[in-house]
Amino acid sequence: MTEVKDNDMYTEQPTNPATTETSAAAPVVEQPDNNTPSINGTAPNGDAPAGTTVEESASAPATPSDAEIIEQLRTELAAAQAKADDLLDKLQRTAAEFQNSRRRQEKQLADEIDRAGTQVINRLLPAIDDLDLAFQNVPPEVEQQGGAWMDGLRQIQKKLMQLLEDRGVKVIAKDGPFDPNRHEAVSSEPSETVESGHIIQTLRTGYEYKERVLRPALVRVAA
Repeated sequence: MTEVKDNDMYTEQPTNPATTETSAAAPVVEQPDNNTPSINGTAPNGDAPAGTTVEESASAPATPSDAEIIEQLRTELAAAQAKADDLLDKLQRTAAEFQNSRRRQEKQLADEIDRAGTQVINRLLPAIDDLDLAFQNVPPEVEQQGGAWMDGLRQIQKKLMQLLEDRGVKVIAKDGPFDPNRHEAVSSEPSETVESGHIIQTLRTGYEYKERVLRPALVRVAA
């Protein structure tokens, strides 16, 4: 109730409870003065600059300095150089392995060719031995009557020997000092004309192939 005083008289007026409570509870809000200038782009009330939210202002990354950028570039360059060195090392190892594998294959091929050649030569030697024995035991009458025919056979023998020489086959010495690595002694006997330890006679020709003995020469040696 509200008292109204008039000429020393007053009457009680009814009061609206809702109006009274609203007036008492509502706080007074001061409106900011938009005309107040800001300092360094900051609103007078301390908020973020116009057009920028508080979250954006707080989460914006700091710009790295020149020293930090240079250090980062150096780190990346060192990593790239280490990777390049590793790849170069792997490449060199692969190239070396390839060269070694190629050399091994070439050597294996050469060894196979040598073995095949050795087998062919060894199969030819008995036929050459037969020719040698035949010419050593030609009857005198055949030698006299078949001169041209014998010369033809000797030419065949010569061609066979030339073929062996072209393949690297050499005849082991048939005279001179006895060499146990290249000769095989079938007998040792005294001799008035041959020095002791020297070859008296070669019974079977020996052959070498590329510095390897295909078979030793069978010889008689002076005691």
